[in-house]
Amino acid sequence: MDAKIIVLIAAAFLLLGCTQPESEKPVLTIYTYDSMVGEYGLGPVVVPRFEEQCNCEVKMLAKGDAGQVLTTLILEKDFPKADIAIGIDDSMLPQALRADVLEQFTPNNIGVVPEELRFGKGYLTPYDYGYFAFMYDNEKVDADFSSFDGLLDSSLRDSVAIQNPRTSSPGLGLLLWSIAVYGDPGYKDFWREFRPNILAVTDSWDESAGLFAAGEAPVYHTYATSPPYYASEGKTNLVGAIFREGHYVQIEGMGIVKGAKNRALAEQFIEFSLTEGFQKEIPTNQYMFPANSQVAMPEEFELYAVKPSKTLSLDPELVEEKQEEWILEWEKIMVSG
Repeated sequence: MDAKIIVLIAAAFLLLGCTQPESEKPVLTIYTYDSMVGEYGLGPVVVPRFEEQCNCEVKMLAKGDAGQVLTTLILEKDFPKADIAIGIDDSMLPQALRADVLEQFTPNNIGVVPEELRFGKGYLTPYDYGYFAFMYDNEKVDADFSSFDGLLDSSLRDSVAIQNPRTSSPGLGLLLWSIAVYGDPGYKDFWREFRPNILAVTDSWDESAGLFAAGEAPVYHTYATSPPYYASEGKTNLVGAIFREGHYVQIEGMGIVKGAKNRALAEQFIEFSLTEGFQKEIPTNQYMFPANSQVAMPEEFELYAVKPSKTLSLDPELVEEKQEEWILEWEKIMVSG
């Protein structure tokens, strides 16, 4: 064979190897928190369904807790790598808006979400919600958990696992919850008294849950919807506390990352997140309440979920104004002892 022909054939094969075939599936990249992509998380259940529906590939990447998801978006602001961020909640919205890392989008099926759950000013779409709560092992702990003040019981010294409000959305939720209960500056006195009872401040909810599951922390800060999970494992000694002061509500959302490369696909996924096929999986995978009010709840939620008699929240504008100050004050208290 002529040497020139051989060279041309080799060049053709190299060109084919470097060129993406037109049939290659588009890729949707999602940043979220660890538990969403875990073995028992929601991601592994719903992602394959969406991939089949859209004939695409979804890369759902864990970034720690929701606070770390937002931090990653801020660090990558000038060269965004994700199309969607999942897990930014109502308390973190002010920071996300200040950082200008999200784009506005309102799904056509937003009508299935009650008005009181809609937040985000068009930048975030709610997909689930819940109430913060403390769980404890009643075989190891004998404190009065009918009140927030029960957390100050001296018998709980070095017993409680909580999350860092700087990195974790539940951690920030706990700080805001304490402010809703005790006011400002009253919350500072609470944290000074509570500090000796804290065994660990973790960067994420998963880490706190791990300490609780291992029996290292007999009390931890979690959600009012966590008890059904432990009950399903037959651990009836692990129960949720109901505080007469009320429980702070958290609404989790997902939004399109500013500069997303696959905007159309991101919009499709957010629409999908409000459908029954997605929402019905939330109670038994995320152990939260679905944002879609038309989805029926499983029996175990009716039996075991903590049902707050009072719901607490803070004015979003106040949170936006004071959040950084509150976190800084909390950090000062935690390092002072």
